[in-house]
Amino acid sequence: MLKKYFFIAVMIFSLNAQTINLQGVVSDTDGKPISGAIVSLVVNNLKDTTNAEGKFSFISTSVKKMPAIPHQNNISLKNNLIQFSLSTQSPIKVEIFDLKGNLLRQDVNMNATAGMYQFDISKNCQAAKVLVVRASIENSELSFRYMSLKGGQYSITPINTKSVNSKNSSVSAIASVVDTIIVTATGYKTKSVPIETLENQQQNITLEKNDTGKPWPTANPTAAGPFRVKADKNVGPKAGYLPDPIYGNDQQRFNVYYPENIANSGYLHPILIWANGYTDNPEQNPPKCITDAGQNKWCGQYLPMMNHLASHGFVVVASLSTATGNEPYPTLVGMDWIIEQNEDPSSHFYHRLDISNIGQLGHSFGGMSTCKTASDPRYKALATICGTSAISGLHTPILFFCGGNDNTVKCKGVEDVFDSVKDHPAIFINEKNADHGSWVYQGPNGVSLSAAAAWFRVHLMNDTENRKFFYGPNCTFCRDNRVEVKQNSLMNE
Repeated sequence: MLKKYFFIAVMIFSLNAQTINLQGVVSDTDGKPISGAIVSLVVNNLKDTTNAEGKFSFISTSVKKMPAIPHQNNISLKNNLIQFSLSTQSPIKVEIFDLKGNLLRQDVNMNATAGMYQFDISKNCQAAKVLVVRASIENSELSFRYMSLKGGQYSITPINTKSVNSKNSSVSAIASVVDTIIVTATGYKTKSVPIETLENQQQNITLEKNDTGKPWPTANPTAAGPFRVKADKNVGPKAGYLPDPIYGNDQQRFNVYYPENIANSGYLHPILIWANGYTDNPEQNPPKCITDAGQNKWCGQYLPMMNHLASHGFVVVASLSTATGNEPYPTLVGMDWIIEQNEDPSSHFYHRLDISNIGQLGHSFGGMSTCKTASDPRYKALATICGTSAISGLHTPILFFCGGNDNTVKCKGVEDVFDSVKDHPAIFINEKNADHGSWVYQGPNGVSLSAAAAWFRVHLMNDTENRKFFYGPNCTFCRDNRVEVKQNSLMNE
């Protein structure tokens, strides 16, 4: 049935001068200035960093040619539909925020082929409240305020213009908020502040310190950790290269493995981003992803690693993409999403994650993916299992593991990449009797599972007791007859 929507608009273009003059100070609850805080003006896409006195400022005057109805490049708005017109394969994204800047919904297609696409706002904005909608194709972007009204009507307001209503051109009462400031600083809770005017406003902002959580005690990495494990499956945004080797054009989401009592554990839990090997998954995901030796199908083999790491207190974010080494990297999308969950009051991860301690590890093609994204500044430690590539921008300690009997990824290639790491702690472990995949079935006492747990406990939990496994000439693995070990010069202590 054809919906009866009417939209009356006069497409008049005019020059609109927009002046921004916002200044302020970011301080803690004791009134002390916070330096290095990132202050973002969301709608206007501006950022500043506070100085030693905690001061920030946004000062700008721009002249824009704006239509009464938002229309930019190959993004257009018709009735309730955002329409994308693509001449070539491009990433497209729609984000919906509340007026405090909180992300409520995100729909992403990173590899949309040439053609026409549309997003029905009315089906995704049911609440009768003002929202900010942002649509983008690569560097082209369209932002506007949207409010659903009674009787299927709606009100759309291009940012900084008057409202145009969906019936009889009447003007809707729109909230006076014109933008939102978001402030982030290490060790403090993120804060959102709605802004009613962009001119001549002093906006001082106070941040509360993050919950520090209890200090992590040491634990034995060669045994399961003290936490029972829970898993959220097929959650988060869709991400990954298409066509996927297993799922075809069906882009996949994520599994998250974490301590069952995360809400009341008293700890802030470090994050680990997992990257699958080619055509593999963190666990079986029927009907397309199964492990069946009779059919020579080997998808979904990593559950022992997922459970072992989560039992030690890590929150493991594992993409279901089976081509994690191809751009766009799903690991980075997963990291963005889990960090957002830490600030979402409706999430069971709300303020329970240690977003200052994030690591990544991956197997085979996922090890290559880990190397390719090593430059991301949010990582504090990395590990690769039977897979590497040349590393650029490494800034963290890194563990390299290989299997001496691996004929898929030869240890010599892994060792060559290890040899290139001079400026950051690095260790190379060759499990002499392991092949490309047998390592995952050896249990917590196996070299790979225990090494991964110990490595990330040291670097993300400050478990100094476990340094003995890797550091110094008499390290535990250095004396383990199952392996051959090489350390660079920064592993001596």
